Amino acid sequence: MRIWLDLPDSAVGQLAEEGRDLSRTALEALAIDAYRTHRITAHQLCRLLEIPSRYELDGFLKRHGVPLEYSIDDFEREGATSARLWEKRQAELTSETDRQRRTE
Repeated sequence: MRIWLDLPDSAVGQLAEEGRDLSRTALEALAIDAYRTHRITAHQLCRLLEIPSRYELDGFLKRHGVPLEYSIDDFEREGATSARLWEKRQAELTSETDRQRRTE
């Protein structure tokens, strides 16, 4: 879909940073607003703006003053993942130590 805006020339310079495409700036503003108001998800925002990773999305949102959506559920899920990975690594280290002892 194409959207046309009629803007006074004097406003164009104020709405886009020098050297930036005003169309892209408008798209980003529209998408950021939709994300802030929970009309689109982070995944949809990435697709819309062709942002390749969540890490890059976090940087983009930070540059635009958008706070990260990070719930207690996200925190608990990451904590469980961290615990599982720590336990796995400890088991790997124990196995490596046992193998080294057997070869000595």
